[in-house]
Amino acid sequence: MFPISPTAYDVNFRFLGFPIRIHPFFWVMVFIFFMQVPVDTLIFWLCRYAVWCSALFVSVLVHELGHAFVFRYVFSVESEIILHGLGGLTIPHRSHRRSYGVQGTLLEILLNIAGCLAGFILAAIAFVLFINVGSGYGIGTFNPMNLLREFLFITLFVCIIWGVVNLLPIYPLDGGHISREIFLFFSPRNGLKFSLVLSLITAIICAIACLNFQLYFVAIFCGFWAYQNFIDLQQRSFRF
Repeated sequence: MFPISPTAYDVNFRFLGFPIRIHPFFWVMVFIFFMQVPVDTLIFWLCRYAVWCSALFVSVLVHELGHAFVFRYVFSVESEIILHGLGGLTIPHRSHRRSYGVQGTLLEILLNIAGCLAGFILAAIAFVLFINVGSGYGIGTFNPMNLLREFLFITLFVCIIWGVVNLLPIYPLDGGHISREIFLFFSPRNGLKFSLVLSLITAIICAIACLNFQLYFVAIFCGFWAYQNFIDLQQRSFRF
């Protein structure tokens, strides 16, 4: 849905030994979410937009670092991280070697849940700081302390929401990968099909729920994921 191939406008750097690339669509998505925030002056608007960019950048990066650390320290595989319009992606430099049976399934689940766990840890840190840093100030007025509290609040909010959404059994989200591993463990022959069916049904339900709550942007994503899973089912044309 959003391109992630390299462009001339990418931001590239290394962090903790991992190559990081930020696609321009990442900033576009931040802007789309930020457009609904009321701001009085241009300077205040720019400051709050910078706060939102920083908070989303840190939240998504920490999530992807969770995956990257498991690749490095569990599977001994280096990886790179891409931040794009749909969030982030951790790409290993080579196929990671996995074992079969219970151990292999648990390691794959660890790999896919690590991003959410890292995000929840960051959310806990942000929550503690939020209730202790400048608690006498509100959010939404032009004040350095307010901007710091807004950064912490957005980080807390994004880490929790992004983590919960990612745990939904919708492929290609982390939860979709986890459900696929569980289904494959119990049914190597039909596990993939079971996981795609569950993913399709969950995506449709989420899309309808988002439309009901007028979350049209999120509904588009859920509808797109439902379409992807439906096409995948059609192309594979399994039999039970």
